[in-house]
Amino acid sequence: MMLTFTPNKQFKALLTLIFILSFSLFAQVQKETYKILGISVVGNKSADATTIIANTGLRINDELVIPSDQINNAIKRLWNLGIFEDVQLLIDKKIDNGIFLLIKVSEYPRLEKLVFEGYDELSEDKLNKMVSIVRGQTLKPNEISRTIIKIKKAYEEEGYLNAKIIPEYFRFFQADTNDNEVTVTWRNEKDLSKEYKTDFKLGVNSSMNNVAKMKDRVIVIMKIDEGKEVIIRNIYFKGNLAFEDSKLKSQFDETSEKRWWKFWSWPKFKRDKFEKDKELLTKFYRKNGYRDFTVLKDSIVIYNNNQDLDLYVYIYEGKQFKIRNIIWEGSKVYPEDELNARLDMQKGDVFDYEKFEQNLRFNEKQSDVSSLYQDNGYLTAQIEPKEIKVAEDSVDIEIKINEGNRFKIGKVEIQGNDKTKDKVIRRELYTIPGSYFSRSFIMRSIQQLSNLQYFNVEQLYKSGVDYKPANDSTVNLIYKVEEKSSDYLNASVGYSGAFGFSGSVGFTLTNFSITEPFKMGGGQILNFNWQFGVGNYYRTFSLGFTEPWFLDTPTSVGFDLSDTRQRYVYDLRQSGITLRAGRRLTWPDDYFYIQGILRFQYNDVIDGQNIYREGLTRQYTVGFGITRTDIDNPIFPSRGSKFALNTELSGGPLLPGNVDYYKIDFKTEWYKALFNTNKIVLYTSSELGYIGELIPNTPIQPFEYYYMGGSGLIIATTPLRGYEDRSLGLRDIKSNNIIGSKVQAKFTTELRFALSMEPIPIYLLAFAEAGNVYPNIKQTNFYDLKRSVGVGARILLNPIGLIGFDYGYGFDRMSVDGKSPQWMFHFQFGKGF
Repeated sequence: MMLTFTPNKQFKALLTLIFILSFSLFAQVQKETYKILGISVVGNKSADATTIIANTGLRINDELVIPSDQINNAIKRLWNLGIFEDVQLLIDKKIDNGIFLLIKVSEYPRLEKLVFEGYDELSEDKLNKMVSIVRGQTLKPNEISRTIIKIKKAYEEEGYLNAKIIPEYFRFFQADTNDNEVTVTWRNEKDLSKEYKTDFKLGVNSSMNNVAKMKDRVIVIMKIDEGKEVIIRNIYFKGNLAFEDSKLKSQFDETSEKRWWKFWSWPKFKRDKFEKDKELLTKFYRKNGYRDFTVLKDSIVIYNNNQDLDLYVYIYEGKQFKIRNIIWEGSKVYPEDELNARLDMQKGDVFDYEKFEQNLRFNEKQSDVSSLYQDNGYLTAQIEPKEIKVAEDSVDIEIKINEGNRFKIGKVEIQGNDKTKDKVIRRELYTIPGSYFSRSFIMRSIQQLSNLQYFNVEQLYKSGVDYKPANDSTVNLIYKVEEKSSDYLNASVGYSGAFGFSGSVGFTLTNFSITEPFKMGGGQILNFNWQFGVGNYYRTFSLGFTEPWFLDTPTSVGFDLSDTRQRYVYDLRQSGITLRAGRRLTWPDDYFYIQGILRFQYNDVIDGQNIYREGLTRQYTVGFGITRTDIDNPIFPSRGSKFALNTELSGGPLLPGNVDYYKIDFKTEWYKALFNTNKIVLYTSSELGYIGELIPNTPIQPFEYYYMGGSGLIIATTPLRGYEDRSLGLRDIKSNNIIGSKVQAKFTTELRFALSMEPIPIYLLAFAEAGNVYPNIKQTNFYDLKRSVGVGARILLNPIGLIGFDYGYGFDRMSVDGKSPQWMFHFQFGKGF
């Protein structure tokens, strides 16, 4: 059925009436022009009336059309000042064709003070840094809103997702004066029963005028309800087929689940940390060939009275891609086989994006493609890879190389060396003018300069070299160094229950110049040391000098003079001189160094306590040592290794004297940075030593034997923390004193964490070590090691040297000295890193 509507006469009449009324009203709205006879302002408190009028753009005697944009524009200009919360433009009086205007404003209050209450997890300093308004500034609602948003975000980053911030406004109520003190009472604008009081003294900088200003100001109190921490209970992945949830969770560094056995951990959700973890997840997938992987979205579900959180991560894995072809374009200098060997990726391999980027541009071993070019002068070589998707699960890799010109080194300049002479620096450099540019030689030069310990190491590695091309085939190098003190007073002190106080005083000048002793900077080493024991008497004097570059060649020469007297267990006097000569090798590589020694000394065992043969002996010793050191930082190494093999022959068929023995010492050290940072380092070391008699019962002097235990400050003692000084080894049946041993073995593992390297090196450590000394080879048993664990700290203060402590627990102390295991404190002062 269809309904139809036909207008009747009444409806037509109604339409006609509406049209007539509308026309009448429209006709009444007519523009009129008036002359402005005056302008006044009300409601302003701190703003100047003349300034307000000037900002409207209206002036007396101007013509004003009503209605018009003149009025709207005037009001907009006042709003744009940002100091009013309400603006009205009114006609105050009208005379004929003239009008008097009234500008009615209401100002925003000004801030007197902003106070935080209820905070605990965030410091007051951190909260104040989030406030962008200062005392006396106009207080707009959006400023408070912005501050609240910043605070909530800061709490969310700390895992407090339930934090609430409620602002309360307190306005001036009254001021009470008592002598020179004024107490101002402020009342909550919504709840008059709440008051807040401020006090100040009247004086030169404070007066009652200040109180008058406060009447138009407001105190804002931010009430903070931190709420309870939200703990991550579960992490769920959606869309993963290639890997289990547990495998993906293990890729996160900062975001984890709460587990009952992790009683020490309360994982909180921190958005910024989670974003970094998502990057790690992406890196993991691309390392395994999933080049199209992406995190689609994430969401959180909070439950259990807003205390627990489940995290959902939605991902798209895509296909796992493999390499089909590797195509090189533009490579003229090196054949494809050599480039492929550097890239270390073959047809059919899973496309590991991380490995590809590292082997193409830069890896730790400097065996990448880019290093191949830059180590052979091609400074401006450009490498541009392109991935071409073929089929559903394969890629072709096209690598375009623009080799550019081959550069030679022009000038090599040095800047910043105020004390160290240029030649001392230049002789450590591998970048020689006229040779081809080499990135690896620059890195090796920086390493050599850092090993001198004369300069700021961090600065060297960050910005130690500038490149300045002189033309299209020559580049100038500028090494920028920052001098630091490398000399030490060598003052040290230690204490043990067995030996009492011990220590040393002296100095080591590591950048000495024998030709300019007061200016220094010559790279020579001069050292003097006096080592002593108080409770149990001993003392040692030593004086040494080393020239590391004799005749400007990598040959070192030096000498040591020493005189020792000890009266503990035995009474011994020993004096001697040692001559040293060494040289840096070029084979197997230039990290190797050899050194030979020739020593003469006389030993006078005055009282051997029926342990050591008494009488005067003369000893002639020749020694040979080979070392290899390739650490990156002498103070706090984070990568590299050291090893040293030292041998000595005393007497025998080749040398005069009446002391006949041979001695072999071997030590290795290894450093590995963890978690992609040089601040956390794993350190391991092994020490082995053996002394053998060439003639039975030859009178070997006591200091040549091995002793172990404690901090190692006692002369001729290998440290083993968690045990008393020199407590390991054979004991004399009659005196119960430790007798020196002929074999030693010690193994150490440390986890080191650097708190700071510049300007003061500080690091913490946790250690586990085991060691022992044995009477001879036959009785050596590497399964019989005395174990200990502990923690410690080191700080290097120039010119004092090292200050450190260890707190160690020796598990096997009962078998060493018959005492129950306990935590022992070991103090070090002035001993090197």
